[in-house]
Amino acid sequence: PAYAAYACSMASPLLLGALVLSETPLRLGGDVSVVDYTSGGAPGDFAQSLKATGFAVLTNHPIKYSLIEQVYDEWREFLTSGLADQAKYERSMETQDGYFSMARAESAKGQTLQDLKQYYQLYFPRGRYPEEVSDRARVLFHQMLELGRELLQWIDEHMDAATREQLRTNNVTRLAETLDPTNTMMRILRYPPYDPELAAPGATRASAHEDINLITLLPSGSARGLELRDHRTGEWREVPLVPEALIINIGDMLEQMSNGEYRATSHRVVVPADEDVSSDRMSIPTFLHPFSSTYLSPKYATADAFLTERLIELGVLTPEQVAEKKRQAVAAEI
Repeated sequence: PAYAAYACSMASPLLLGALVLSETPLRLGGDVSVVDYTSGGAPGDFAQSLKATGFAVLTNHPIKYSLIEQVYDEWREFLTSGLADQAKYERSMETQDGYFSMARAESAKGQTLQDLKQYYQLYFPRGRYPEEVSDRARVLFHQMLELGRELLQWIDEHMDAATREQLRTNNVTRLAETLDPTNTMMRILRYPPYDPELAAPGATRASAHEDINLITLLPSGSARGLELRDHRTGEWREVPLVPEALIINIGDMLEQMSNGEYRATSHRVVVPADEDVSSDRMSIPTFLHPFSSTYLSPKYATADAFLTERLIELGVLTPEQVAEKKRQAVAAEI
């Protein structure tokens, strides 16, 4: 497959293959590490890469890549065949699940142009799951969830003692215990072939943004294009497409919870200058979210307060909708 052909722009495929199986993590651009999940030092190397860059690349993980490939193929067909355009799957502003067409794609915080993408958002068990596809995406979600729980434990074990103590005083004993499966969202994305004549000037596949959640688990995409902004220099660096790997990045909620020890890093999706613009790009991020009542920081007493603020900034919710939700919540308690 095309996404298995490109190993790393900073190292040869042979060198990459030799180093990711060693006890020493391979450093990529901006000090992002390729960490072998099975190595004895994996938890520490993983945490250090996240602290330094907001990103880590995980190889030899327990999720079979054949399952990811099958989900890519199956959902590409679903998204391009017109089946996703049925009214029963149209996005819900209330529950935020369903199909988001190109015309309804989001804009990043602070951006006016819509991203060039189409996607389907899945929540389990409450979201709508298309009957035209197999159960594979659901299986993949649960595997991502369990791996994510373990990775949160790694992050927790390598957090500053003072930060951990502050969380404990606010009823957060372990990060993994804050993970809410029903709030966690899987997004199945397709970035169509890029046509510069049709795209609005300045529009890109995904504008620069930080994720909202705790951590995001992202299988290697079906094509290159993911970039991160180097904390130190402000330069954009490609996150290499390591075959069959998972990319993990920090979200804003975890940055708040860790007092900035784990930093959310701006990232974007572009069409590389040497990439075939006639090809699409598939991607399946799983955004791990905490329970709504989870304490984040002195500024944000709950995860729900932070999420609400960000959704208003993104234009997903209006202040009026938020006020109505509060009114309904109060009425329900009476």
